[in-house]
Amino acid sequence: MLSRVADSIYWLNRYIERAENVARFLDVNLNLLLDMPARVQQQWTPLVVTTGDLDFF
Repeated sequence: MLSRVADSIYWLNRYIERAENVARFLDVNLNLLLDMPARVQQQWTPLVVTTGDLDFF
């Protein structure tokens, strides 16, 4: 039972780290978007490609 709990805690930590990284990506990208001129259209594309979600986008 102890190994099962440790395994669950390990995976929970991995998912939290991934969520933190995605939140950091979004925060940085949003701040860059706010500083760019209005005519820039492709600001979110590099982020979508980096996360591997191009098919969903």
